[in-house]
Parts: sequence; C-alpha cells; structure tokens
Amino acid sequence: MASIITQADVSHSHGVAVLFNEYRQFYGCNDNLAAAEQFIRTRLQDNSSVVFIAQDHQGTGLGFVQLYPSFSSLHLAPILILNDVFVTQHARCVGIGRALVQRAAEYARAHNVCYLILETQRDNLRAQGLYEGLGFVRNQDFFTYELEISSAFK
Repeated sequence: MASIITQADVSHSHGVAVLFNEYRQFYGCNDNLAAAEQFIRTRLQDNSSVVFIAQDHQGTGLGFVQLYPSFSSLHLAPILILNDVFVTQHARCVGIGRALVQRAAEYARAHNVCYLILETQRDNLRAQGLYEGLGFVRNQDFFTYELEISSAFK
C-alpha cells in the first residue's frame, strides 16, 4: 500500500482528527471526533506539536505520528516526545508505522534534537519490535511514574 507522508498543517486537522479519534478509542477512550478535531487543530495552530500524516494517493488517512517538543536538562538540549503513533487497522503490516517513525527521526535530526523519546504499553509487542528494529533502546535506568490530576477528557 503506497502512502505519502506529509507534515500536517491546520488544513489537515480533520483528516488527522479522524485517525486521532480512532487512536484514542484503541486506548479505551470514548468516541469524540469533535473533541479530537479541536485538540488537533489547536496543536497545529499554536505549533505545540508536530504531526506527520500518511495518506494514500486518494488522500485517505492511513496513520499519523505526533511529536511534542521539550528539553533535556541533563543534555542541555531539545528533545522530542513521540507521544502518538497510529496506523488504521486496514493499513497495518505494510510499513506505514515504520515510515512514520522514520520520518519523525529525520525531523528530529534536521532540527538538532538530542534524542527522540517514547513510551509504549508493556503488552504492545508489535510496537516494541518496530521501535527496537529502528534502533530505539529500552531504558533500563528510569521508571515512569504518573499522577492523574483529572480524567475529565477521557
């Protein structure tokens, strides 16, 4: 399945939001396309995230990756958090996820980012295989902790 990967701008908000809504449902969130579109539109308008969308030649969304800029105090340099990567069910297993993550890494290199960081669920073995196959190394030194403040937007 051929795909075109484009850095999204506000004009891509709806297409990305459809995929983003599906992604959120995959992780147990309620179907809420309007909220997903508002969230994505805001991220793209205020440049608080970088989104790449994979589309087929007819413009149908196949997957996306979303990066959030941050900084490493220890490295005194910018980092990118690869927070979301998703490929729709009918487009899986043909290399779109790999291409999206590779595009994210290319973007990071082009913007002098010291590293790209991501998390995935322990039981998501397919994603772990993808990330490790692309050179990501599982961190053995740090644990991730969370403190839920509000779950109003699930």
